[in-house]
Amino acid sequence: MALSEDNKLFRCPKCGNTGTIFFLKPMGKKIVIKQKCPQHGDRSFKIPIMKKNQFIQDFRHGIFQCPNCGKETTVERAKPSGSWMVVKCVCPTHGNKLPPQKIWSTIYIDVINKEISTPQGVEQVNNQINKSKLCPNCKTPIKGTEKYCDTCGAQIA
Repeated sequence: MALSEDNKLFRCPKCGNTGTIFFLKPMGKKIVIKQKCPQHGDRSFKIPIMKKNQFIQDFRHGIFQCPNCGKETTVERAKPSGSWMVVKCVCPTHGNKLPPQKIWSTIYIDVINKEISTPQGVEQVNNQINKSKLCPNCKTPIKGTEKYCDTCGAQIA
């Protein structure tokens, strides 16, 4: 199956491998994505924020992937931190020596809530997120002391 031009963005331009997403954040009307190819190192690119839903599967694949070997990882823990989820994964080959990933909470929640097969441990993260207070507008985890959401600016009741 041929990849669309959009989905080719997630592939290393040198070797075609899909890199691990280690940083993902909104910046204006774009989403900044930083990836690491196991063979060619780090790179970054941007996609329009309005297209985020069409890339959920690509985000999922890139987040739950070992940056060293490309194998699928499992979530050891995911901790809300403001508008971020700091995700720590475990690789079947490299164990828990992987660096934490900083993922925009809105995307992370979309990724783990989609009706697709998910790595082991995501259900545990889902339960942790569901126990924390969420923004009523964008569903970003909040600490409970904010009057406005750091991600979308909505007023917190």
